[in-house]
Amino acid sequence: MSKKTGSLATLWKRVEKKAVQALGKGAAGKYLEALEPRGMPFSKGFDPSSLLPAEYVELVQALGYRWVSGASSTLALLPPRWQVGLSQQTGVPDRKWEEVRTEREAGTHAYAFVMFAAHDLEDVNGFAFGKSADGDALVVWAVEDSLPVEELGPFSTWLAEALEALSASLDEAGAGATSMEPPDLAGASLPIKAKSKASAASKSPAALFEKFPRDSKELLFNGRKLGELPAIIGEFTELESLWVRTTGIKQVPPELGRLTKLKKLDLSFNPELTELPTELGDLASLESINLNRTGLTTLPDSLERLRRLTFVDLQSTPLKALPPVLFRMPWLRTLDLYWTTLPPEEVERFRRAVPECKVGVS
Repeated sequence: MSKKTGSLATLWKRVEKKAVQALGKGAAGKYLEALEPRGMPFSKGFDPSSLLPAEYVELVQALGYRWVSGASSTLALLPPRWQVGLSQQTGVPDRKWEEVRTEREAGTHAYAFVMFAAHDLEDVNGFAFGKSADGDALVVWAVEDSLPVEELGPFSTWLAEALEALSASLDEAGAGATSMEPPDLAGASLPIKAKSKASAASKSPAALFEKFPRDSKELLFNGRKLGELPAIIGEFTELESLWVRTTGIKQVPPELGRLTKLKKLDLSFNPELTELPTELGDLASLESINLNRTGLTTLPDSLERLRRLTFVDLQSTPLKALPPVLFRMPWLRTLDLYWTTLPPEEVERFRRAVPECKVGVS
C-alpha cells in the first residue's frame, strides 16, 4: 500500500471513530463484497477496471467497501456488482438517454463513467470515475439524478476533502443528533448463497420470490434467468414496481392481477412471451407497461379498464396491426412503436383516434 493510500485509510478510520462516538454504532459499517443487486438494468454488463484509479483500488483492498454517516450526509463505497448496476443507470453528458439506452441494451455501449460511491438509491446521487474533460486523467465526477454534472478532481484529493468535511460536520453535531441512513444495499440485494449444493427446488423461481418480504414496494429481477413468473407473485399486494426484463418468461400468471397498487410493469426483452392474461385489466393503479421485444401480437381488451395507464412500449414486437383496445384508450399519452412493421395508415388511424397521444415510430 502506498504512503498516500495509507494516509487516506487512516483518515477514513479516524472519521469512522468520530462518527460512532458522536452518533452511535450505526454510523459506520462495511458492505459485503459479494452483494448482488436483485437485478441489473441491462443484461449486457461491462468491466469497470479500466476506469478505477490505482489509489482507489488500493484503498478498498485495505478497507473493503465501507460507509460512514454524519448528521446530514453519508458516504458509501459501492461493492463491484453495485458499481456495474448503478453505472448502467448513469447517463452520459450531452447525449440523449434514448440513444445511450439502446446501446446498452445491445451491449455496444462504451462506458465512460463508473459509479463507485452513492448517497442513496432512489435517484442515483453520488460519485463516478471518468476521464477529465481536459485530458485522459481519471477524476471524480459528481452525479446528480443519474447524470455526471461536475468534475471534482483526483480521487485522493476529493476523498481527503470529503472526509474532512464529514469530520467537521460531526464536530458541529449537537446532543441527540442521529446519523443519516446509508444506501440500503443489503436490503436491495439478492441473498448471498451459501456454498453448498442447493436442491433444484431451492433454485426455482417460486423459491427465489419466497426470499422477499410480501410488503415489498419494488422487485427487480432484470437479467435473472427465471424462465417463468410464478403464481406467488400475487402475494406481493403492496408492490408498486415489477421489473422482469430479460428473464426468459413465457407467460404471465393471472395472479398478477391481484397487484392493484402496481404502477410500473416491465416485461421487456422476453421474446417467448406471446400473450397476456385478461387479469391485467385488474391492475387499477398501472401507469406504464414496457413490452419492448416481446412476442406479443395483440393486447387483452381488459386494458381499457386501466384509466391511469398512460405509457405503453411496444417497440420491436411482431405486431401486424394495432391492438383494437388501444383505440379505446384516449387517456394514453405515449405509445412507442419503434422498429415495428405496422402499416403507416394504421399508425395514422390511431393518431386521429387518440390525438393527445405521442406516437413513436421509426
